Amino acid sequence: MRKVFVVAVAVALALTGSMAQAQMKQKATPRSAPLVVPNAQTATNGFRRISQADAFRLYKEGKAVFIDVRSHGQFTLGHIKGAHTIPGSQILKRLNEVPVRKTIITYCACTAEQSSGRAATELMNHGVKDVFALKGGWSEWKASGYPFAAGPK
Repeated sequence: MRKVFVVAVAVALALTGSMAQAQMKQKATPRSAPLVVPNAQTATNGFRRISQADAFRLYKEGKAVFIDVRSHGQFTLGHIKGAHTIPGSQILKRLNEVPVRKTIITYCACTAEQSSGRAATELMNHGVKDVFALKGGWSEWKASGYPFAAGPK
């Protein structure tokens, strides 16, 4: 009788462990083929950069989601119209807010894409395939006369 009890407990524990593990796994979301951006450049530290013109083309076509990695205060002062605000320090904590079926373009105020490149790298390291850092960032976007907004989203 004791052997039956021990075996029953062992089976119950094994089932509970495998069920818990299955619940913790993220669901795989089907993605379309990776986007090909003809003028995209890969920086020496591994993240891809996208030109303002190519980013604007994707913006107009509705194929990209912009993520502003600056502080919320900077975002409120001005941002790419329709952009999401996720400060770079929170990008991994808020990974569930990053859309998986669109191209992601991160941007910051840096002219060399330091913060947006770091965010792009972290996203790529966590399974986001189509991610780019915007060359020239927010300042160049605004100076080019592309759509922008101010205030909270």
